[in-house]
Amino acid sequence: MLMNNERSLKALLLGLMLLASGCATKPASSLPPSVAPARIPPLSPEARQPPAPPWCSPTCSHGLMLERESWRQRMTVPE
Repeated sequence: MLMNNERSLKALLLGLMLLASGCATKPASSLPPSVAPARIPPLSPEARQPPAPPWCSPTCSHGLMLERESWRQRMTVPE
């Protein structure tokens, strides 16, 4: 009976030592490699939108936006 208890105690201690040693070491690549953020190049002058003409008022642009929204709604509503 004493031998049985000794064996189980040794097995328990061995298991605890293995668990403790597993927690003590850190994996080499625990963090992902750092990557530089993407850089967005500036638009070329040809791709830039020209400034609004002086005769275009903000209410004109707002009215056009509302008109386009109503067109979009008419195209998506089933008949």
